[in-house]
Amino acid sequence: MAPISLCSTNISDGETVHQRCLLVTGSCPSSRTRDELISVTTTGVNGIEAFPEQTWPVASGLFKALVMLSPGQNAIKITHLHNNIEHWSLNINVTYIPLLQYPPLHLAIMVAKDSPLLIDCPPHKHGAFSSAHSDLDAAIAKFRMTAYMWQAMTAQDLHSKGLGRRTFRLDEEWAADTVSREFLNAWHDESLEKEGAMRATAKIHIIRSSRTTKEIRDANIAQQNHSASRKNDLFDYFLEAMKEAGGPFTSSAHPIVAGLILDSHYSITQNLILGHAALGCHNPNGVSLGMFGSHLTYSWPRFVEEVASCLTDVKAPGDKVGNDNGECATMWEACTIGQGAHLHEVGHAFGCPHRPGIMERGYAQDWPKNFLPETAFCGHRQTEGVIVSESTPNNARWNLSDALNFRHLPHFRLPSDRIVTPHLRNAGPMAAAEYTDDEELEAVLHISCPAGIARVSFNDVVEQKPSIAEPLTELRYPQEALEARFDRMEPLSLSLLGFNGKEQSIQDVWKLLTVKTFIRIPGSNIRLFKRSVYGDILEKDPNHGVYEWAQLLKEKGQDGSLHRATSIDLRVGCVWDGGVVKYADGHVSHWGPMRSGGRTHHFGGHASAEIDLPPNASIKRVEVNRGGEFSHEMDGVRMTLSNRTSRGELNRNSGGNIIKLEPASHEVIVGFHGKSSRDGFSGVVEFGIITAPKEVGLDGLPPQTFDLPELRNTCGLDESGNNDGNHSDEDDGSNVGSDEEEG
Repeated sequence: MAPISLCSTNISDGETVHQRCLLVTGSCPSSRTRDELISVTTTGVNGIEAFPEQTWPVASGLFKALVMLSPGQNAIKITHLHNNIEHWSLNINVTYIPLLQYPPLHLAIMVAKDSPLLIDCPPHKHGAFSSAHSDLDAAIAKFRMTAYMWQAMTAQDLHSKGLGRRTFRLDEEWAADTVSREFLNAWHDESLEKEGAMRATAKIHIIRSSRTTKEIRDANIAQQNHSASRKNDLFDYFLEAMKEAGGPFTSSAHPIVAGLILDSHYSITQNLILGHAALGCHNPNGVSLGMFGSHLTYSWPRFVEEVASCLTDVKAPGDKVGNDNGECATMWEACTIGQGAHLHEVGHAFGCPHRPGIMERGYAQDWPKNFLPETAFCGHRQTEGVIVSESTPNNARWNLSDALNFRHLPHFRLPSDRIVTPHLRNAGPMAAAEYTDDEELEAVLHISCPAGIARVSFNDVVEQKPSIAEPLTELRYPQEALEARFDRMEPLSLSLLGFNGKEQSIQDVWKLLTVKTFIRIPGSNIRLFKRSVYGDILEKDPNHGVYEWAQLLKEKGQDGSLHRATSIDLRVGCVWDGGVVKYADGHVSHWGPMRSGGRTHHFGGHASAEIDLPPNASIKRVEVNRGGEFSHEMDGVRMTLSNRTSRGELNRNSGGNIIKLEPASHEVIVGFHGKSSRDGFSGVVEFGIITAPKEVGLDGLPPQTFDLPELRNTCGLDESGNNDGNHSDEDDGSNVGSDEEEG
């Protein structure tokens, strides 16, 4: 049903926001002709114009507009015009309060020490003024406007996901603004102060590199050169330049930076984009950088008045500029690839991995949908444009996992947010099989996450509860109830999303529920229960070659007597290698193979730590970093005793999900079990605890318990020297510090 008047669909009168650039969407009665638009004027409480008037297109009764705000109250008037005649108007009051107490996203342009200070630009884009879209001033204006578009889109996206209108702020300074064409006129008229062009606007840091233009344009470091041998060098050059610049780029300040390489250039003779690399890296202990070349910047808008035209320009860029990734058949597609791919790298700088949405090239076709009511003809796909409504598919948005993770970064914090502890920020959701106390041991799927569960999906269908609005810390699904809903003969997949953005996936719930998670002790009514967490490699490849091991905190020594475990050496390097449990008589048992390659297995681990196990203390919990989406082994472990002693390295800087294993209130930990890879360093791919009833405890276990084969580690003891579990005494390598992909 068509609206009977002009209205906003995403913001209400009287709202308070915390970003300068606000995306406003709305609807109006439509004449279904091309000669209608909306006009946006913004004034302060004193009635004085706060920003020059803007016009935006209308399509099928829908409109979108970017509104630049000034600190304080902004009176926004939106007017529907048809044939230049006013038909409807809407007044919205919005208060803008910048959150200067939180860190900003910094914007930096790296310039070679002998740079010509020009960027690539097609001849037809030059027009009558050859430098309008191609000199350093143009690059600064385009980068600034693009960053404000990123800011507005992110705020609207997170708002639509129910997470509040939160986004990053930009590092701003009092300077001659460029985000309106009128300010450009004021610059040339020498009336910056009089025309209000001097204001707080995004600061673009010009970082002078010690490298020459020739060095930056070396084909051997060009990311899209398949034969290049040093594709990460440009990233290092940028970090090097920021280190020399100092100031906000000091490592101890932990800045997050969006970087543009000014001296990128398309070489026609080599058919190669030089001086460009699409790279992003989150470094919580230093500088986090998301960088991109300037080779597509010619297509970006310089100011608000150019946003709509740049995102609908169907002219071909021509053969004088590079066709990045083969997708830049029109000017608007070049703009989309450039702005979207750069934001993708900034996403990496904020710690986002590759996921569907912006972090998986979702911007390539859909970026304009965030800012326009109708898209243009796509030259790459030869498809017509579409009307953009709320139901239109749009992959140029943040994945919900990324959006939830943003909530815990200070750059996205709102004044009403409570500070979340590191434990809750890193704890991942878990799914495990539980059993009732009756003799039939009915299986129950237990889902938990101390940070809250935001979404549960079976076979990719989202459950009604929990939700973003109503997260839960735990849920239980009896197997009987699941069998009533789903075909027992077909695999049942499960996807979990924690309210902190951490994810967990189970390929087949039925297999999880049928795994034997308890050990009945012969000749007694005692059952030992097993709980474990496993890494991504076992989820994707259940047949992955592994060693399976287990051990109790008491073992028989060579003398045939039982000896108590006295310490555990937690072997962690850049991944979790395993562990060495030492017993009172001097013998050891491994978290991993006892022998590999025909000899005693040795663990690496430069960050290893040994924890003593005194007789009067029990193991309270074990925290495990199960690693990220592309992890092979798990990343780290930390153990805490009842006397509050805590040792181990979780490798939180590498990301991943932190999962806590602990006994129930009526249980005590009496041992451990797990799986280690047969490849490489034989790192841990699954780890679990073994618990007994507290009234039984370790000392109350009957003697036959310690003779059970499934509770003793014999991994590799019968292997020859030619097995596939070869292991080096060296440490387990190092983390790769940055992500690489073609832009």
